[in-house]
Amino acid sequence: MPKEHKKFAWLPTRVTSGEKVWLRHYYEHLIDYDPSTGKPPIHGGCFVWTELEEERIVRLLKGKNYVRNNL
Repeated sequence: MPKEHKKFAWLPTRVTSGEKVWLRHYYEHLIDYDPSTGKPPIHGGCFVWTELEEERIVRLLKGKNYVRNNL
């Protein structure tokens, strides 16, 4: 089951889109398996990707409530 955590960037942090965020909220997603193949990750316990609040709103409005394809 995907997990979503809202975090605050006290120090400069780079999100998956490549932007650096600082003193802002961002979301960290932990995915236990790759939904396209159904397999767990080879390295580590889960896939991790981050997004800004604006990116999350756009993703949810488009109806894409699933893992991004570029893990």
